[in-house]
Amino acid sequence: MRNAVQLAGQRRSQVGFSMVEMLMTAFIMAVGILGLTALQVMSLKASRGSRSLSTAVLVGEDVMDRAEMEGRLSWLNITDTNRAAPTLADIPTLKYVTIVAGTPLVETFNSKGGIPKPASTDLAEQVPFFTVTTSRRPFAAAATGRMSDITVQVQFSDVVDQTNTPVVRTITLSRRIAHG
Repeated sequence: MRNAVQLAGQRRSQVGFSMVEMLMTAFIMAVGILGLTALQVMSLKASRGSRSLSTAVLVGEDVMDRAEMEGRLSWLNITDTNRAAPTLADIPTLKYVTIVAGTPLVETFNSKGGIPKPASTDLAEQVPFFTVTTSRRPFAAAATGRMSDITVQVQFSDVVDQTNTPVVRTITLSRRIAHG
């Protein structure tokens, strides 16, 4: 009987955690939470950089799509049988398929991907962020029309490294376009 009473007393004294165990647990949790906070900061920086890169790709695709549309319009204009001797001068607003080889066309776009608007109250719409350089290299002449390799290069500065210095990022898109 005496052994049973001693065992019950030992069990009662061992119930719960000691102060040292609690401090060690708190320290381990603090280190883990600190690591998660650093991971969150890095994630936010990467998200900002990927958003700019994604917008740059959209701007480049937009310019490339406009160049392809001009090519199709000029091709349709030159192959239209209802017109007498059509020329590229019949479409005065051509901008991309008429670029002189070796002389690139440079345009700027704001951080939202639009044309900068100096009168806007939104700073993101005022300041040029993307610089788009479009160039044309003649590829071949067909019986009715031409083909050109159109290259669109989008450059922008983004703060993505640990020292917060601007890093110039570039994307390049190329397509072969048939045009008049």
